Amino acid sequence: MNVLILSDLHANYAAIKPLKVAAAEADLVLCLGDLVGYYCQVNEVLDFVRGVNAISVRGNHDEYLLSGYPPKAPEAVRFGIEYADHIIQADHRRWLAALPLVWGGALDQSSVLISHGSPFRPLTDYLYPNKIADFPLDQFDFDTLAFGQTHVPYVDSSRRPLLLNPGSVGQSRISPGIACAARLATNTNTVELLRYPYDTQEVINLAVKNGAQGWVRKHMI
Repeated sequence: MNVLILSDLHANYAAIKPLKVAAAEADLVLCLGDLVGYYCQVNEVLDFVRGVNAISVRGNHDEYLLSGYPPKAPEAVRFGIEYADHIIQADHRRWLAALPLVWGGALDQSSVLISHGSPFRPLTDYLYPNKIADFPLDQFDFDTLAFGQTHVPYVDSSRRPLLLNPGSVGQSRISPGIACAARLATNTNTVELLRYPYDTQEVINLAVKNGAQGWVRKHMI
């Protein structure tokens, strides 16, 4: 089975456009959360994820939209959530609210567990490479454990479960204007990290038009 894994889309449909062929070719799409936040193409992103019948979990920005962001949230976070709250279609809000925090299941000859942060605390834990040893992830009886949250791609195939962070589609923190994703082949339990360049100007222009300040350029270019 060819599984496309996406995370941290952050209402950035411009970054999704180069991924459409990969999504169409995939047998299944997994989405690791944070569909909303930061940027302005909220309904377009949700239309895409639901349109490809992705198995999805909820991220912390999705939860901020449903329950409110932290009092000391940065300006960029506040902007994205307030904009999403204003623009999101009611059916999309209900769909987000129904998403689980963790999903696990058998995919062909393999098994996968997905969450946004760690499976222990999906909305708050960050599994940075230098911190992964602090988490007892070997206790999970799955072939692959996939997570997002950090916006930084990571693969460790030397263990079971295989650990996989596809990086961020909508706000890469390794290179500007690059949509990151991953392809998992369940028959061999191997991973390919994917990179797709896109034009950030559409995203910047739309955010600025809707009231974003200087932070948006800092995040995108």
